[in-house]
Amino acid sequence: MFSTTNLKLYSNGFVSIKSYLHLSTMPNPRGNPQNFEPAQPKGNELLTYQLSFRVTKEMKDAVKAKDDPPEFCRQAIQKALDEGV
Repeated sequence: MFSTTNLKLYSNGFVSIKSYLHLSTMPNPRGNPQNFEPAQPKGNELLTYQLSFRVTKEMKDAVKAKDDPPEFCRQAIQKALDEGV
């Protein structure tokens, strides 16, 4: 019979039997198949490529403060490309 003590996670990596049974029977919150569907594009083109670049802390904070940071960046880049900058 298992002990009804509190859950204990030991620093050396061992988990008590009760906590193991508790953790192993919990559903994975990210396991919903709907989470694996591709994101719906906002425009008529699929967004399949990624772009990464470095910015200053102030620029990052300003972009993160926007309602939709990825869309803000896409529009800013497209505007600069259209203007030929």
